Amino acid sequence: MLRFENKIILITGGANGLGRGMAQRYLTEGAKVALFDIEADTMEEVFGGNPDVLCVPCDVRDYDQVQEGVKKVIEHYGHIDILMNNAGIVHRQSFLDCTKEGWRDVMATNLDGCFYVAQAVARTMVEKGVKGNIVNTGSNSSRKTITNITPYGPSKAAVKMLTQVMALELAQYGIHVNSVAPGTTKTRIAAGTINDPERSANFLKKMPFGRYGEIEEMVNVALFLASDEASFITGETIYEEGGFSLP
Repeated sequence: MLRFENKIILITGGANGLGRGMAQRYLTEGAKVALFDIEADTMEEVFGGNPDVLCVPCDVRDYDQVQEGVKKVIEHYGHIDILMNNAGIVHRQSFLDCTKEGWRDVMATNLDGCFYVAQAVARTMVEKGVKGNIVNTGSNSSRKTITNITPYGPSKAAVKMLTQVMALELAQYGIHVNSVAPGTTKTRIAAGTINDPERSANFLKKMPFGRYGEIEEMVNVALFLASDEASFITGETIYEEGGFSLP
């Protein structure tokens, strides 16, 4: 199924985890891909030499780097049809122990970076008349209170509201904006829980299906939101979390 044949996709945080999974799926569905990540060596190792992938070292926390990165994508491909605004981090700090540096790093990556990239890409869409799609990666921690990751939940709650603001303002240009909010998925960001037998066992007791999410399951939802199949959906956050928020 080539839902994205000849579409130009920009994915942030594309070197690992969910971002890498998105990139690999888009390629199988006929798209051409650009990746932003600070892990330049990893991008090149995984995607280097693929003529349908442009690897752009970019720190989404840096406004100027984002502007230059988007410019490189436009120079290479001519336009951007879809943005998968995926880059994100977590710091495992309790509220009382959370440092200023930890708070700012998470907010700068998860919220500032989301805004910087989305604005830069949306401006190119408006300028070029592209009726595109933007999918922000949120988290179920935007509605489910989770301890010891203090900055993470607030950053993702802000991404949820930013998604709604973007959707409302960009609809006049035919641009759809949605968010996919995964729960704990088998990625590097969740390794601290998954690889700790005691913590993992306690966590899985709270999961209705008794397991972690797979990267492919999140990718399925994210690409649906970016496709023509979601043509009358905008401003929504889809929680892909296996019912974790239900108990």
